[in-house]
Amino acid sequence: MSEENSAPIQPDELHNEDFQFVLRALLAAYQPILEEQLRLSRAPEELKKLVEGAAPDCDEEAELANAIFEKFASEEVAIRTLPAEARQILGAPERWRWCLLHIRCCLIFGWLVCRGPRTFRAFAYYLYRYWLCVRQTLGTPVSSPPTPQEREDFQILVTALATAFKPYLTDQLASVEFPAGIPEEVLSGKIDCFEGLEASGEVFERLIHEDIAPALLGRAVFEKHQQEPFFWFCRCWCLCAIRLGCCLARARTLRDAVRCLVWYFRCLRNCFRPLECAIIKPAMNACAEEQYFPGPGVLGVEIVGTARGGLCTHYTLEWKDAAAPPAAYSQAGIVYAAPAPPAGPGACGKFNAPLGYLNTAAGPVPNSVSVRLCVFGPPGVAPCCTEVEFQIFRQRVWITSVEGVLTGPNGVLDPNAQLVSGGVTKSFGSAIAITGRAWVGECAGREIKRFTLSYQPGFIAVPGGGGWTQFWQVDYITPLQRKEIPDAEFTLTSYWYHQPICLPSPPFPPGTCFPKDWLAGTRWWTGPLIPGGVAPTQTFPVDPEAAPTWTAQQVFPVNCHSGKYTLQLDVEDTLGNHYYDLQQIWIDNKEIHGKITQLAGVPPCSSVVLSQFAPQGAPCDQPWPADLLGIAYDEYIIEGDVSVPSDNFGGYQLWIKKDGAPDPGVPLPVPGPGAPPWGPPFVGTNRVGDPGTILVPLDPSVRPKCSTAAPPVAIPGAELVNRLVTIDMRRLDAVCNPAEPGLTMKRGECCGYVLRLLVWDTSVVPAGPGGRHAIEHHFPVCICNDLPQIG
Repeated sequence: MSEENSAPIQPDELHNEDFQFVLRALLAAYQPILEEQLRLSRAPEELKKLVEGAAPDCDEEAELANAIFEKFASEEVAIRTLPAEARQILGAPERWRWCLLHIRCCLIFGWLVCRGPRTFRAFAYYLYRYWLCVRQTLGTPVSSPPTPQEREDFQILVTALATAFKPYLTDQLASVEFPAGIPEEVLSGKIDCFEGLEASGEVFERLIHEDIAPALLGRAVFEKHQQEPFFWFCRCWCLCAIRLGCCLARARTLRDAVRCLVWYFRCLRNCFRPLECAIIKPAMNACAEEQYFPGPGVLGVEIVGTARGGLCTHYTLEWKDAAAPPAAYSQAGIVYAAPAPPAGPGACGKFNAPLGYLNTAAGPVPNSVSVRLCVFGPPGVAPCCTEVEFQIFRQRVWITSVEGVLTGPNGVLDPNAQLVSGGVTKSFGSAIAITGRAWVGECAGREIKRFTLSYQPGFIAVPGGGGWTQFWQVDYITPLQRKEIPDAEFTLTSYWYHQPICLPSPPFPPGTCFPKDWLAGTRWWTGPLIPGGVAPTQTFPVDPEAAPTWTAQQVFPVNCHSGKYTLQLDVEDTLGNHYYDLQQIWIDNKEIHGKITQLAGVPPCSSVVLSQFAPQGAPCDQPWPADLLGIAYDEYIIEGDVSVPSDNFGGYQLWIKKDGAPDPGVPLPVPGPGAPPWGPPFVGTNRVGDPGTILVPLDPSVRPKCSTAAPPVAIPGAELVNRLVTIDMRRLDAVCNPAEPGLTMKRGECCGYVLRLLVWDTSVVPAGPGGRHAIEHHFPVCICNDLPQIG
């Protein structure tokens, strides 16, 4: 509710002779309608006949509005409504009768729009009715069909409505996307039954401005009257009339209607209020906290104050370095508060309300700044200006990346952002480095004291509170530590060590050293690299020159140290205030499985002969297939969740070589058997087999899935092998494959061969081979070329 509407109604407002006259006129306008409704309430049969077979009609509400406001918008009522200042500048009625004529349209417009919740499209329809009314009233009716010029005029009006409506939608969207604070506002009473009542009024305020006057009134009427000294007042009068119509549409009782009329009188008086300017927050010489404001999407300082007055047309905000001369004032980096467009200028009518924001992320902004507010009126009216000087307490608290994988797509300040690379959400395992900024300060006596990193299972959107497990900390206790406070991006998983800087001798005396503490980046072990193994213990000093120490904590052992987690960066300043950032992360410390179990039905270290694969006559123009069985499997981070990155299976590849030949050998086509020259694809992209859930004590090669999986594996069972690839065995025959002499055997020869399997996932695992989870398995076999010699 606006300031003028929230103030209690005083007796002198109600008992004023002019108010009494206007109130009687309003009640007289309503009386026939109320009497007719009362009569119909006693005649249900007649009421049913009126409704029967009659569909709702848009013209009905327009006719009802005309019936209410046609007599009320008379010249006599208008004169009794206007304050003395308005009567003085208006002069004789014949000078301003054109202005009065369109006030009835303003009343009807507000009444029609506010009869119910309106979409933008519905608002555009009532804007059309308003335009028709104004043109008809002023003697320039819209043609049927409209002329090209009239169509262009209406397009201008709808475009202006879109601009006026957009801040309302942006504000609503911000509330929907960031609802965390709304419950507390409701519980505390900040949000009540009056919430949003001013939204329509703000849209009207943005819509009814001088730029649309030619399209609304018609160019001829506009040219005729724009030089009138009271032209600005017609806009203010119309806005007050629209607000009155809107208020009456929402009125449920005659008591509400009386309130609407009081507020109408106040609104007209405010049209002549002198220009008023004040910056309330930040206060002079204050320490202003830099914050993120999701509505306008600004990181910076909010400027709260007053910019209003009956003659107010707009206001501006400017800033400069506090030490710079007045000529340095600039609007660069200023974002104006709704209902104004972000680039400004500001919209009048602000009282102890957000005026705009100094965007500290848009460019270099010093620690001490001056901000100037100027409120402007029509030409000839001196602006009202005021200044304030303050310091900025910046908050650079965010996690930027994990192992170089950045947050996206909405950036570091989005608590729901994932870690994305190449458009794909990534998972992370073993030891990881977390990078970001953990710095606050630049106000006297207030700076960072320490920061911690914590985790909590699941994706959490609200920082603080309970449920967090601290796993890392960096303290700034001693003078040496405070000298090393980083204010730029650095590895948050850092630790302190002490190492003096010693000067060379000569020329300096021996032992000339300066004490120095250093922050060294490292990685946090989330869990063991190999399931069932033990991750290194990480213990570091709070102060590298004294006790005590602290020990990093791994994530919970459940689900094999894996799952969906939220990381919390918590920065504490010297006054005990906390500043947070959250980062969602998928942690993957589950095992990857890969092994070859048999070739053509035989286990490793066995012998096979080529004749068992070659067709009759050993033709070289046909494949000699031999199935290679095994497992290529990566466990899901969350069992049952087959979406990325819970499913981060990367692939598998196979090679074959003669024993003693260079690693890794020659690649095998997947799924095979292929044909000469046995080209790609060489990578299998689907899981093969299943490691199962059953441990076989006497067979260490059987490594079942995670025993603490949460949720558990849906269908427990034994290990299951399947076909990894089909090998074309003619590739090993020197007769059929003369192109690969390093791989083949002459007929009558036997040779040891090694088959190599590599399975990998797409998790980012710095401690793993190739920076990922990967496993190799080798399968030795003796193969004899027992095919008959040729020739």
